[in-house]
Amino acid sequence: MKSVTSWYIRIGEWAFNLFLLNILWLFFSLLGLFVLGIFPATVALFAVMRKLIMSTENVSILKLFWKTFKVEFIKANIIGYIFLIVGVLLYIDLRVLQQLDTNFFNLLITIITYIIGLLYLLTLLHVFPIFVHFNLKTRDYIKYAFILSIGRPLQSLLMIIILGIMIVLLIQVPGLIPVFGVSLTSLIIMKVSSGSFPEINAASPSLNRD
Repeated sequence: MKSVTSWYIRIGEWAFNLFLLNILWLFFSLLGLFVLGIFPATVALFAVMRKLIMSTENVSILKLFWKTFKVEFIKANIIGYIFLIVGVLLYIDLRVLQQLDTNFFNLLITIITYIIGLLYLLTLLHVFPIFVHFNLKTRDYIKYAFILSIGRPLQSLLMIIILGIMIVLLIQVPGLIPVFGVSLTSLIIMKVSSGSFPEINAASPSLNRD
């Protein structure tokens, strides 16, 4: 009975933390009018999530969120807008390719573009966990995320499958989106992605954040 009660408490704590993080992410994104706020808020969200997953001690969620938002404001926006620009260019390329005549060359280019798009998506999924876990130069976050996405294909596939299931759930129950949508997504990404961190930690311990 005691173990069951402790599980209820633990689940309740996680539910509250996820709800609070969802609200904080939205508030701080709005604080930067989304244009400048969404990427620092996302980095802050992942930083707190990392602490909640890895630490056995109580985490001051608001304090850590605000500190990360301020400290990583510029770097988070740089990386975020690099991915945004690349994503827009890939989308435009695909739209243009869809308008072209169907022939072998255009089909080949379309397939290559889709492969690049998949690698882009996998790199994007890994870049925020790596950002909050390692202290690197800006360009190295993208490099490490790309290496991790292709170096651990089963892990990347697992992440996509779980996220796909979660997206279907949120579509079926849209009321969960403002409550847990963003925070639950970050929890899944951080949990799966961090499975590779012990190996990277052993190889480059000096790069780890506190």
